[in-house]
Formats: sequence, C-alpha cells, structure tokens
Amino acid sequence: FTLIVCLASINLSLFAQQGEDSGRRERFERFQKERTEFITKKMQLTEEENKLFWPLCNELQMKKFEANKVLREEMYKLRKAQRENTKISDADYRKIIELGTEIKLKEAQLEKEYYTKFLQIIPAEKVYLYQKAEQEFGRQMMEQRKKN
Repeated sequence: FTLIVCLASINLSLFAQQGEDSGRRERFERFQKERTEFITKKMQLTEEENKLFWPLCNELQMKKFEANKVLREEMYKLRKAQRENTKISDADYRKIIELGTEIKLKEAQLEKEYYTKFLQIIPAEKVYLYQKAEQEFGRQMMEQRKKN
C-alpha cells in the first residue's frame, strides 16, 4: 500500500510542479484514468457508488500526498547530497527515519478516517476490495517500471 502511495505521490508531484510540460500532464492523467478504471472494475462499483466513492478516495489521496511533502523534500536533499558526495550526518538520516515513521502514522489515521467514510457509502466488502485493488495496481505499476 505504501508503494502505491509513493507511486501516486511521485506522479502527483510531477503534475504539481510549475512549468510542467504537457507530456507529464498526459502521463499523470493516463495514470489516474488507469488507476480509477482498474479499481472501479475490481470493486464492482455501481454508478451511484462510483459517484460517491471517487471524490472521497481522491480527497484521501491528496491528503496523503500533502502529508508526504516534507519527506519528499528531505529525500530530495539527501539524494542531492549523495550525488554530490557530500557527507550526510547521522542526524540527517535520523530526521528522515523519524519523518517516515510519522508519515506512516498519519497515513494510518487518514485511512481509518476515510475507511469509516467509505463504509457509510459502500459495503465493507467493497472497501476490502478497494484495499486489495490498490495493492494489485501498485504491483502492476512497479512491474511496468521495471520493464521500462
């Protein structure tokens, strides 16, 4: 699940950057469309469920994206320092470890909050199918990236 979030975060960050080219936008839109279609099919959402579920799901993803913003920035600094062969302190590594842990907790809280909301509009079985579909979609995206 974390892998899926990372993939979504990477794609969302690419989309959110200033001065993005249309290629990035198209890739992001294609990614979102594929993800939505894949998950909708796996969950077997009705038209009504689809209308209610996706706005909440997208809201959850945006909140997770925002929660990961600081970690992405710190990871960028770390990778830059590594490329430049700059010494990285133990405190820098600790900061990233702590941020990662804090974000996992925040994501778990968000999931708990939003799964409760999901359960108000779709059956528990479909919430379960959503979780499984997110994982499966993430695995497929990773496999595709390995091939490219």
